[in-house]
Amino acid sequence: MGEPQQVSALPLPPMQYIKEYSDENVRKGLAPKPPLPIRDNYMMFGNQFQCDDLIIRPLESQGIERLHPVQFDHKRELKKLNMSILVNFLDLLDILIKSPGSIKREEKLEDLKLLFVHMHHLINEYRPHQARETLRVMMEVQKRQRLETAERFQKHLERVVEMIHACLASLPDDLAQPDPSAGAGVGGLLVGTGGDLRLKAEPMDLEVAGVSCVAGSLDKNAPPTKRDKVWDKDAAMCSIIDEMT
Repeated sequence: MGEPQQVSALPLPPMQYIKEYSDENVRKGLAPKPPLPIRDNYMMFGNQFQCDDLIIRPLESQGIERLHPVQFDHKRELKKLNMSILVNFLDLLDILIKSPGSIKREEKLEDLKLLFVHMHHLINEYRPHQARETLRVMMEVQKRQRLETAERFQKHLERVVEMIHACLASLPDDLAQPDPSAGAGVGGLLVGTGGDLRLKAEPMDLEVAGVSCVAGSLDKNAPPTKRDKVWDKDAAMCSIIDEMT
């Protein structure tokens, strides 16, 4: 015997309709347009409905007798209906034991049906409240997720700032100090005064640093003192990159 096939409870999607919505058809505007909204009435499950009908129709509009007043407490009425269903079920069992063919059996079944319809109707009246509560819970979950994301981002930001300060503190002390009057750092890489150092936005002066524009490396004809300063700066920047990675 072959393996049992899993059958979905939902109907299969209309593939002949889905194929019309390919990327090429959508791009060329050849995909079928959505159906027009219904304005008058429509059929659903064999019943006719009006577009302006209430979501939860009153019992009188369905031809059902109302057993509870117009103004009532839902919890109290549901408890009363539950108790009435239990009592009528016990009465039905008593009728089935004593006289199964009695006409009272059909009457008791109708009474039970009416009670269940009322209970189902009262439960349905809680649907708007359920929808609002579901939306509220979803928004609270989204808010909590965003707050957690912002908190994690803040922690990463603080860690990066601490790492940058640690890298700046680990710079060698024998490097040339920034000139407070000029506001430029070593080799034009850092600007600021005191401990406030930041990267300079302007490009480095290639002639001062002794770097060749074509080869992108240190110029061999530059004086030894300038070459030594450039090497010190390169080593310091490499150590900063190693600390950050």
